Amino acid sequence: MNFPDIVGQSVLIERLKRIIQSQRIGHAYLFVGPEGIGKKTVSNIFVRGLLCRSQGHRPCDLCRSCRQFNSGNHPDVYRITRENKQSIGVDQIRSMLESIQLKPYESARKVFIIEEAHTMTVQAQNALLKTLEEPPGFSVLILLAEKPQGLLPTVLSRCQLFRMQRLTKGEVCSVISRHFALPEDKAMLFASLSDGIPGKGLQLAGSKEFNDIRDEVLSFLEKIPGLSDTDRMGYRELFMKYKDKIDVIMDVMVLWFRDIVAYKEIRSHNFIVNIDKFSLLKEQSSLFTIKRLMNAIEKIEEGRRMLRGNANYQITIENLLLSL
Repeated sequence: MNFPDIVGQSVLIERLKRIIQSQRIGHAYLFVGPEGIGKKTVSNIFVRGLLCRSQGHRPCDLCRSCRQFNSGNHPDVYRITRENKQSIGVDQIRSMLESIQLKPYESARKVFIIEEAHTMTVQAQNALLKTLEEPPGFSVLILLAEKPQGLLPTVLSRCQLFRMQRLTKGEVCSVISRHFALPEDKAMLFASLSDGIPGKGLQLAGSKEFNDIRDEVLSFLEKIPGLSDTDRMGYRELFMKYKDKIDVIMDVMVLWFRDIVAYKEIRSHNFIVNIDKFSLLKEQSSLFTIKRLMNAIEKIEEGRRMLRGNANYQITIENLLLSL
């Protein structure tokens, strides 16, 4: 994959190409964005470009350096990861700092990529500071982080910041269509649930479990208008069964209710995401008022916020079921 293959991020890509072309290389770069946004993909292209021997504005993918990087065997590229731990520890950073002082083997530069840099402990970040302040001229640090708040201000201030932007629904749909042979309406459904994150859209598109979850959730939502409180409580098992997928469940629910609102207001399928369920959606629209639909969406989002704040899962779900 190369720069022209990246969907979206056009402003960022142009900045990276100018850096490579000018060869005015900084000593530390920070790529920030949610998981699945493409930080690793874009930064890998950038690093290949920095080390590429063709000296163009993007990696050639033909020279020895590019081939070594693509095979995962470049002698002047080092990766620091959590290694199945909760955080990147100070010992890992100290080990990296020993290597950073040694001259490159083949290239003009040595590149150190710290993945999930926001998980570095405070001690690890403090150990990194001296190198950020006085780096060897041939070294380049690449930090990848989901959010800058996880890094010390002193670390942030010494890095050039690149923010990865969320994609439009159409852009995510385009990414999905490159990887999966799906009908356009299905690809658009996954794009709508992706929150602008292509990695999330691809994960959903390739997941049979998602289709199972969606079918079960929509089966429940179809019955809501006629359910008693006791019957609603019977659906706790659905939410317990997919506890680790609660965000997906809530996304499906919100999108369903929004589709009904859209249909009630414009009486058209043009803005409907769940287009494969249009007949059911149309039927359901007569059973809900706009006020009830908006209240349901609000309650779902309120439940999501509570769960992210570590509220009791079962109690939160029970309250949600009774409020729909």
